[in-house]
Amino acid sequence: MTCSAAGNSYEAVSCPAGCDASEGGCHRVHILPRYMPDICNSPATTSALTISSSGTFDPNLDTNCTGGVIDQTGGPGICVVHDGTISITANAKLTVSNKPGEGGRAIAFVADDDLTIAGVLDVSAHGSTSGPGGGFTMSGGAPTMTNGGGGAAAKTSGGAGGTASADGGAVNGGAAGMDPALLMGLLGGASSLHLDDGSGTFFGGGGGGGAAILVSCRGNVAISGTLNAGGGGGAEGASTLVRNGWGGGAGGNIVLQGMNVIVHGDVFSNGGGGGGGEQPNGQPGLAGADGSLSDTIGASGGAPQNGEGRGGTGGFLISDPGSGGKPTNASAHPGGGGGSMGFLQSYTPTGVIPTLSPAHASPGFQVNGTVPTR
Repeated sequence: MTCSAAGNSYEAVSCPAGCDASEGGCHRVHILPRYMPDICNSPATTSALTISSSGTFDPNLDTNCTGGVIDQTGGPGICVVHDGTISITANAKLTVSNKPGEGGRAIAFVADDDLTIAGVLDVSAHGSTSGPGGGFTMSGGAPTMTNGGGGAAAKTSGGAGGTASADGGAVNGGAAGMDPALLMGLLGGASSLHLDDGSGTFFGGGGGGGAAILVSCRGNVAISGTLNAGGGGGAEGASTLVRNGWGGGAGGNIVLQGMNVIVHGDVFSNGGGGGGGEQPNGQPGLAGADGSLSDTIGASGGAPQNGEGRGGTGGFLISDPGSGGKPTNASAHPGGGGGSMGFLQSYTPTGVIPTLSPAHASPGFQVNGTVPTR
């Protein structure tokens, strides 16, 4: 109830998400999101964020984190962007910029009311550069004098690197990870093992896909566009690095939370392809591709050009990552294994069944979780 304009009587006021007077006053009910349960307690200081043209966003710049930065023990910090409503319009693409090696902070977009993605939100890895919050862990064996590198793991094991005599003979793919719903903190995808040249430049293994949380405190999270948290492709074998191919990175972790979650668009967190081995003439092989935007085709591994071992295909909806291949020319080198697909999660209040009907999704969504309300 609230005072009428005349000030001498009371009139009923409807709250869109219902009201709760248990704390001594009427307030609109909101969710307590996973990983950041207090973020919805206070409203944003700005009313709307509308992204209508393509651009990049750096979560490692403090001034960009309008809702602050949430520190995690044993995990990356989370840069929070908090507004009344948030939307990425059709034909606009927002790329959350990455940081070499570890992907820096994860990203959370928090809207007091509706959050809609009609365009593209890209938190993927690119080559050995992880997505935001990705690469905090590394997985899979590094290439050696005899073995191709192993792919990074997430939802499944990573693909094994090849040897001179056997496809996948290195048996060095990363071991499958835990369901992130069972973990205390938010992590992006693991990178496969990579090197730092001493100047802060990372090369070799594929980067881990990013970690992104999309929250509507009191309304809907609606996805009609595209979300991508794919892993990075592994580098090619080359005499300037290692002659055997490197493993692909794992897909990341996308988390959707709201009073309701509605997905009709495309959501991907596929693994990166493994790098091909060096050719017999000393020429580099081909790098693996970054995680695919598909639920029917995985990221391609580095294809053989002259008898070198191929890279393994990245993991996707219906296929585990592929193994690195053996060379067919005795003077060439084996390829690296593909990276695993990551995770897609959703959370709604008890009794609310989300509409998870994506046009395309890889992997499939985990079982919907529940969040309390206040």
